[in-house]
Amino acid sequence: MKSMRFRLWAGMMALIVIVLILLWLFQIVFLESFYTNMQISGVEKEAAAIIGLMNEGSKTEYENKLDALAFKYNMSIELIDSEGNTTYNTGATGAMGQMPMMMNGTRTEVFQQVLAGNTVETPVTHPRFGNKFMMIGLPVKESGTVSEVLIINMPLAPVEDTASILKWQLLYITSILLVASLIISYLISKSFTRPILDIKKASEMMASGDFSARINIRKQDELGKLASTINYLGEQLSKIDHLRKDLIANVSHELRTPLSLIRGYAETIKDVTGDSREKRDKQLDIIIEETERLGRIVDDVLNLSQLQSGYIKLEKSRFSVKEMVEAVTKRYEVLSENTGVKIVQQCPKDTVLEADKSRIEQVFYNLINNAFNHTPAGGTIIVSAAIQPAEVRFEVSDTGSGIPEEDILHVWERFYKADNTSIKKNTGTGLGLAIVKGVLDAHQAVFGVESKIGMGTSFWFQLKI
Repeated sequence: MKSMRFRLWAGMMALIVIVLILLWLFQIVFLESFYTNMQISGVEKEAAAIIGLMNEGSKTEYENKLDALAFKYNMSIELIDSEGNTTYNTGATGAMGQMPMMMNGTRTEVFQQVLAGNTVETPVTHPRFGNKFMMIGLPVKESGTVSEVLIINMPLAPVEDTASILKWQLLYITSILLVASLIISYLISKSFTRPILDIKKASEMMASGDFSARINIRKQDELGKLASTINYLGEQLSKIDHLRKDLIANVSHELRTPLSLIRGYAETIKDVTGDSREKRDKQLDIIIEETERLGRIVDDVLNLSQLQSGYIKLEKSRFSVKEMVEAVTKRYEVLSENTGVKIVQQCPKDTVLEADKSRIEQVFYNLINNAFNHTPAGGTIIVSAAIQPAEVRFEVSDTGSGIPEEDILHVWERFYKADNTSIKKNTGTGLGLAIVKGVLDAHQAVFGVESKIGMGTSFWFQLKI
């Protein structure tokens, strides 16, 4: 299988060879006929103009013109009357000029054809020296009748000489061009395929799991943009790989704790406190609580998987905004008493909203849980709904630790946890805010977060009425 570099080089060389062949054809093969036709056409036009002067009776002027024409093209011109007598003769003599006497047969034949009113072009060759001529016969008419014949003997040697010179010149040019083309086409094909090979190498490294591979971008052309895209892909894959490892670590840690507690209390009930109802009930409550915690972790993973796979189907219904906010905050009254964090709901006016109520409640639960995880005892969490003409703006604010500026852009990412241990240890899986983002995206809602270190955080989103 031939490489792309070889195919590119071979294609450029084929193009160069075709161009050189066409150059040879037009400059050598077709040059003589093309040049001869141009010369003959030019001579005939000038001769026709001189014949016009002859008809006007200006003998001295047309003789001067004939002399000039013969000198210009290095040829001989003969003017013959209808009886076959030469009335004027001018131009070159000898082998390169006038036709030899032995070619008088051709001259006579041309004379007869022109006398009949035809314009004649007859190629002839010198019988001794091999020189080529073009014998041109033009009728000179007077009152519509051919009164004289103008015979021009035009040598074609200059055309042959020019073609011969061009052949040698093109031979040298072709040799130089082929050598230069071999080198230049190789360098071009190499420079063109080098970034492709770099992209291939980086892609193979990424496919094998090494997401640190990067491509050195030399140019900003299409290949440079492709290399930039591959580098961006590597960065994203590296980030995803990092998040995947975090998921494994976080989920493993989150699952290990409740599983250890469930196993420990189950063994205790079996071996120690099986006969003590009070102790058994307390330990069974812990087992149930940890089992529910495991269920929540599994539910979060499943919810996020559904949201990001696009399989979620919103079940929209009409419901009261105020009633929903009050119901959500009421469920946190016990947690508020236990943690010392006050939770307040603010919804001065009411309106009816059409959305997936259970999913919007899930958004609130995740945001409020997140607020409890980052708000110390004595702090406050405010759940508010501001009714606007075309939309409702919901907000969950806390007076907690706040989010570092470098982490704000990443809070919506899967499994991402800000490195903040100033308040308490985070107990979530890092999926809550990613689920919030998925639900709000499905509702085509606008959302965001505002935070200042030590002053608290505010998550908000807007739903159209």
